[in-house]
Amino acid sequence: MYRELYNVHEKTDVQFVGVDIAGDRYDFAVLYTSMFFGKILLICMHTGRQVLLEYDHLDDITNLSGMLHVDDEEDMAILAEFLKESLGMYAARPPVKL
Repeated sequence: MYRELYNVHEKTDVQFVGVDIAGDRYDFAVLYTSMFFGKILLICMHTGRQVLLEYDHLDDITNLSGMLHVDDEEDMAILAEFLKESLGMYAARPPVKL
C-alpha cells in the first residue's frame, strides 16, 4: 500500500553545459522547473550526482565542492564562475510557468 504525494507533469527547460579545466572535463544537465522552490536541478553527466542549487550556492566554493564532489579547489573556483556565467540569474528566481 502506498500514498501518492504528488504526480505533476510539467514542460521543463533543460540546458546542457560543459567545460574543460586543465584537462578535466565537467558536463552537466541543468533542469529549470517550477518544483524545488526556484532551485535548479544540476546533474553531473559523468557521475549521475544530482544537486539542487540556488544561485547563491555558487559563491560558497567549499560547500559547492562537497555537493559536486570536486576535490580540486582551483577547478571548483573556475567551475563555479563558469556555472555563474552559464546559468545567469535565472537560477535565483522560479521559472515562469507555461
